[in-house]
Amino acid sequence: MKTAYNPLPPPARSRPRRRRAGPWLLRGVVLAILLLVAWSGARAATRAIAWHFLLIQQVDSGTLEDNLPLEVYIAREEQVLTAPATGNLTPVVPEGERVPVGATIARLLPVAAGAHPVDLKAPYPGQVSYETDGLEGSLQPAKLGNTSYQDLKRLVNLARPVTARGQVREGDPVVRLVNNLAPLRLYARLKERPAGWQEGREVTLKVPGSDGDIRARLLRLQDEGNQQAAILEVATWDSNWLLPRQMQVVAVLHRYRGIIIPASALADGPGGKQGVYLLGARELQWQPVEVLGQVGDQVAVQGLTDGSEVVLRPRVARWLMN
Repeated sequence: MKTAYNPLPPPARSRPRRRRAGPWLLRGVVLAILLLVAWSGARAATRAIAWHFLLIQQVDSGTLEDNLPLEVYIAREEQVLTAPATGNLTPVVPEGERVPVGATIARLLPVAAGAHPVDLKAPYPGQVSYETDGLEGSLQPAKLGNTSYQDLKRLVNLARPVTARGQVREGDPVVRLVNNLAPLRLYARLKERPAGWQEGREVTLKVPGSDGDIRARLLRLQDEGNQQAAILEVATWDSNWLLPRQMQVVAVLHRYRGIIIPASALADGPGGKQGVYLLGARELQWQPVEVLGQVGDQVAVQGLTDGSEVVLRPRVARWLMN
């Protein structure tokens, strides 16, 4: 009897399982989105922080001055009137008042018995002062500039101001008459000659505590070895110049009128044109300007209006606008 042969079917091969890409792709997309959101958030945060570092300043119109402090020595055309006799002096004209030629300045009542009052009259038109200092003859306009700075300084230190009042002796100086129609002359010590200063040029002077400017003309520039000096002439002057022999003044070398901005606000724009970044109603904007002049860390410009809000850190503004 034959045994039936029923061979078993070969075992089925297991098929490799395919990995589905869906979850990994989804994760990548989610990660990219998260990175984009993070980057956008960081950029937004950075921009928000940058806005706080702009430093905004409101600017207005004004004047910049490039000033040079000067110590000046003053020479006036003046004459001292002395007491013709011993007696009591009575001023007739107040201190500092201007008088015409022949006007009675003061009256002297001699102590001598039977003597008549003597009037002291103005030999020329001038400004009256009852203070004398002993330098009236030696410090004259024509002599100024022929004396070195050190000698001039020593001379002025010898001044001994005296005011005549009441009892005076014969020969005492009692009245000083300054010719107010003649110009003053000033000696100014210079460490170095300012650019543009030359003989004949007009110079603007400012006296501390006095309103307005004084116009002076450069008569001479002279070299004194380790320093230089300028001799200036002042045609129109007031009572501030009546008494002192030495004064601190300021020479205005340059004067710029415009909108005053910090120099740090200036930046180069398209074509190399200088300008500033302004804070507008909703955004930053570039505004070209014309630079008129700079003194220290301040600049006078044209091209802006009063009240403009200027960015003081232009690099930050440029980054925000890009």
